[in-house]
Amino acid sequence: MKNILILIALVFNLTSCLSQDINNKNMDINNTELFKTVLNVRVGLFKRLKAINQLDLSNSKEIVNELIKILNRQKTDPIPDLIDSDPVADERIIDLHIIGLLNKLKNTTENSRISVLVSKAIPFIREYDDERKIDAKIIKSINNKEVFSNIISLTRINDPVIIENAVVVLNNLKFPNAPVSGDVSFMLPPTRFKFKFSYLKDEMDLYVNKSEGKIQLSEGVKKFVESNNIQRANDNEFVEYESSLIEVLEKNISDIFDYYIEGNKIIICTHIESAKKWQNWWDVNKEKF
Repeated sequence: MKNILILIALVFNLTSCLSQDINNKNMDINNTELFKTVLNVRVGLFKRLKAINQLDLSNSKEIVNELIKILNRQKTDPIPDLIDSDPVADERIIDLHIIGLLNKLKNTTENSRISVLVSKAIPFIREYDDERKIDAKIIKSINNKEVFSNIISLTRINDPVIIENAVVVLNNLKFPNAPVSGDVSFMLPPTRFKFKFSYLKDEMDLYVNKSEGKIQLSEGVKKFVESNNIQRANDNEFVEYESSLIEVLEKNISDIFDYYIEGNKIIICTHIESAKKWQNWWDVNKEKF
């Protein structure tokens, strides 16, 4: 009887091991196919991102090694038959999502790449939205002081595009007591106005006038508008929409300007002015991270 029980136990253990081995092989096969999809530039960005999110992370060491290999891949030339795509931006987005996954696996070795990816980001990718806002979501999930510090460092580079990218990311990280952007509903009424304008100066003047002085323009914005009175509509046409001033600040002006609260005023400012405020804020608050 004792020998029979021992035999049963051995058979059970062998069956369990075989079953586990089959499961591991199946997971490896699935991951192999998913990695192929991640690397396949012809299947579209969203399918590639979905593949990253579907990876089985059980064998974390193997996954980490494979993800780092992908980060070091040779980037291919753009494929002309993919309509309305931005292949270079797609690869940046893939890279940042991979780095985000590496951090979930407790690997921070590739975090130094993040600020480079942010510096090259663009405001609009078809069907993806603003690359910088998506970057911010991943960076927030990583929640790493060194990464935050590197983004702040981008605001000190003498390049307005890089500064804007860094500021947009910082604004969208939604830090407590952030120095720029944020909720203005406690300062402005929800009243909706009809706006109609053709040029940037007219647009800015409308916001100031409708706010009855609660909204003001910074010196940087005044100088910019004076020398760059951008045409906001086609010739002989107008931009027309109905909106509250709250929505104007939180959604409409971000393609050119930024804003911050100072006392009982809301100041529309340039991204370069925002960068200075972020630098000062970081100097005071960095030890809290």
